[in-house]
Amino acid sequence: MKDWRTHKYVFSGVLLFLVTTLVVVAYYVNNPRPEPLPDTWSYLYVVDRFQGHGQLVNFWRLPGYPLFIVLVYTLLGQGNLGAVSLVQAVLFVLATLEIYVLCILVLRRTWIAFLVGLLVGLNIPLLSYMKPIMSEPLALWLLVSLALACVFFLSTLQARRLWLVTACTLLLVFTRPEWIFLPLPLFAYMLLVALWQGQARRLLLHALASIFLLYALLGGYVYINATQNHFAGLTWIEDINALGKVLQYNMQDEALPQYANISRILDRYVAKDIKDPYAILASERSLNSGLAGEFARSTIERHPVEFLVKTVPVFFTSLTVYFEESQIAPHAPFARSLTWLDSVFRMLYQLNICFPFCAEIWLVLLCWRRTRQLRTIQMMGGVVLLALYGLMSMTLGAYRNYDYMRIHTLFDPLVILVIWGTLLGGAALLIQHRSDVRAWLADRFFLRRRVT
Repeated sequence: MKDWRTHKYVFSGVLLFLVTTLVVVAYYVNNPRPEPLPDTWSYLYVVDRFQGHGQLVNFWRLPGYPLFIVLVYTLLGQGNLGAVSLVQAVLFVLATLEIYVLCILVLRRTWIAFLVGLLVGLNIPLLSYMKPIMSEPLALWLLVSLALACVFFLSTLQARRLWLVTACTLLLVFTRPEWIFLPLPLFAYMLLVALWQGQARRLLLHALASIFLLYALLGGYVYINATQNHFAGLTWIEDINALGKVLQYNMQDEALPQYANISRILDRYVAKDIKDPYAILASERSLNSGLAGEFARSTIERHPVEFLVKTVPVFFTSLTVYFEESQIAPHAPFARSLTWLDSVFRMLYQLNICFPFCAEIWLVLLCWRRTRQLRTIQMMGGVVLLALYGLMSMTLGAYRNYDYMRIHTLFDPLVILVIWGTLLGGAALLIQHRSDVRAWLADRFFLRRRVT
C-alpha cells in the first residue's frame, strides 16, 4: 500500500490507460458499427425470453452474457447494440489495467508491468474479438478479474478475499460453460499454498463452502433446465462441441453398436469432407443435440486414450492458429497505423508457442522446496493454473481453427503475462545478479552515446 500511496506505479498506470484508450478509440472510429455474428442471435434470443417472459434459464446459452446485455439496454437504451459494443471496449481497457496491477503484484517491476500492459492494451488481434456482440469480452474481463482476486488472496491468505475469488468464479462459470470444472483445481491449489503457510485449517471450511455453493447453484440451474426446458445440462452447445471433436478425430465409427445408424449417417458427411456438426444436425432431422451428445460422449468414454493422444498435438498447434474477427476498414481513419500495429501483433502471436515452456519453468519452481515458499512463485502459479486450464479446456472442447483463436482470447492476457513475465523477469534477474552483464550493457550504452 505504501508503494501506491507514494505514486510509485500510478504514472505508468495512467500512461497505460491513456495509450490503451487512444488505440481502442481509434479502432472503433475506424469501423464504428456494431458487429453481430451468427452466434449473436442466440444470446439475443435469451435476452428476449428473459425480458418478454421472465425466463432466464435456457438450454441454449448461459445467463451471464444475456444479463450483461440486459443491463446495458437498461442503462443506455433498449436494443442498443452499439452501446453493448462500446461497453465491451471499456471492459477491455479495465482488463488491461488489471493485468498491469496483476503483473506488479506478482513481479514487482514497474517497467515489466507497463510493457506487459502494452502487449495487451495495444493488441489489435485481441481487440478484434472485443468489438463483436459476443461473450468473449465479458469472459475475458471476468477471467482477468478472477486472476487478480486469486493473487490478492495468495498475497494475504485472508478468508474474505477467498470469497472474492468465489464471486468472480461464479460469474465466470455462468458466462462460459467450459470453466465449470475450474473450482476444484483452483481451490485445491489455494488450499495447498495455505498448507505451505500453515493456515490451511483456518481456510478449509471457507473453501469447502465456496465449492459447495458454486456447484449447488450449477446443480439448481441444471434442475430448472431439465424441468422447464427438458434438457438435463447447462447448454446444448456442449453436446455440439463433443460431436465436433469426434468428427475432427474421425472417431465416428468407434461408437457403441446401438449407435451404428448414427455412425453411418456421419460417414456420409465425412466422405464429403463435411465435419461441421451444425451443418449435419441442420440437415439430419432424425438427430438432435441430445442424441448427438450421447453418441459423442459414449464414443470418447469408450476410447479415452485415443482421444487424449490425438488431443496432445492440438494442445501445441492451437496456440498459434490465427484468425481475426473484426476487420480494419482500409480506407477509414487510422487505417494505416492500425494495420501496422496489427501486423506487429500478428507476428508476436506466434510466440504463444513458448507458453508451455514458460509455464513449465514456474511449475518446476513451484515444486522445488527451496523456491515454492516465495510469494512470487505462488502467485504466478495461480496465473499459470488459470491459463493452463483455459488452454486444456479449449483443446478438449473446440474443433475448428476459428474457435481456437476465439476461445484463446479469453486467457490470452494471462498467456502474455506468463510468457513476457518469464522472459523479462529472467532478464531483470540476470542483470541484477551478474556484474559482468551490467558492465557489458553499460559499456555498450556508453560507447553508443559517444558515437552519437
